[in-house]
Amino acid sequence: MSIKVPYRKISEIETMSRELLHKYEVWKKHPLAPPINVDEIVEGYFHISLEFGDLKQHLSIPDVLGATWFDEQVIRIDSSLETKEGRLSFTMAHEIGHWWMHRPIYEMGKVTFPLFAYGQAPPSAAVVCRISGKKEPAEWQADQFAAMLLMPASLLRASISSINGYEQIKIEGLAKHLGNLADNPDLRKAAKCIIETSFSNVSIEAMCYRLIDLKLVVDSTPSQTVLLNC
Repeated sequence: MSIKVPYRKISEIETMSRELLHKYEVWKKHPLAPPINVDEIVEGYFHISLEFGDLKQHLSIPDVLGATWFDEQVIRIDSSLETKEGRLSFTMAHEIGHWWMHRPIYEMGKVTFPLFAYGQAPPSAAVVCRISGKKEPAEWQADQFAAMLLMPASLLRASISSINGYEQIKIEGLAKHLGNLADNPDLRKAAKCIIETSFSNVSIEAMCYRLIDLKLVVDSTPSQTVLLNC
């Protein structure tokens, strides 16, 4: 089931992710530090049930990764992700994004117009995360939120600074590979270094995109190249 959501700027999504992280930090009574424990946010802070199973069969969607049932207060993740920590954490953070940003819209919809009423039939997933297909606005927003939740800008900058004394990484020829981040070995090396140092539950690809989005990695001439020393 898809859900219509209002347009949100990147800055608005970032603000919403920071608000959740602040509330989680207060609840935890401990300073926020990477890696961000998404399991604890789901089950501890939100008291949402987290389940694993064969979602592909359950939903008859071959490329499904996760889904959120708002009425049941359940997030279900496909069992194929249990051995893929980076993808698993991102999918969980993605579903948290739906819960934090889109559940109020879903609840409002039930009150103003019974679009989601299911009577005696079993409840269907309110939102489904898939690998392929064009991203609907709700899915794009949840993807952005997931990256911001797992890799908060302030913590990422601090991590880079602690490694090499700079808050920015300069890599030669970066612009040539922006269409396919995996083509730049130096960028992947930098991302891997940060992951091993602090953000252990994040994939290399997700870290690469986050570094570029935050302009923490920039193109340079050969003489300016600054790599992380890991």
